[in-house]
Amino acid sequence: MTRGRARPGQGGFSLLEVLVAFAVLTVTLGVLLNIFSLAIRTTQSALEQQKAMLLAESKLTELDAGSRLRPGREQGWFDDHYWWETRVEEFDLRGLMENDSMLMPYRMEVVVGWGRDQQYRLSTLRLVRLEAR
Repeated sequence: MTRGRARPGQGGFSLLEVLVAFAVLTVTLGVLLNIFSLAIRTTQSALEQQKAMLLAESKLTELDAGSRLRPGREQGWFDDHYWWETRVEEFDLRGLMENDSMLMPYRMEVVVGWGRDQQYRLSTLRLVRLEAR
């Protein structure tokens, strides 16, 4: 029985081969971690935009459901992360509509923001009968 001597054909890895394998593994894991990190950031950004869109649609529906539209601006917070601003203004359609029309167009806009400078903006027009103003 021989100890300490390798038999022919039973060679192991050299130290250099092990170090190269660890270097390749380290680079590969670094790239994979960067890819996963980017995927998480992208998913988080998409979720924030989706929530902002839903909040803006909700606020625009709330504004549209009101009995009377009054020109002006309002601001507020949904929570500590999302803020909102509504704008209602008369929309000038003199060039497109006759002056004796019984309808007055209002432009309604909702802006929902979060973070430093990220915003989601919705706007629409609503026709209101003049006597209903």
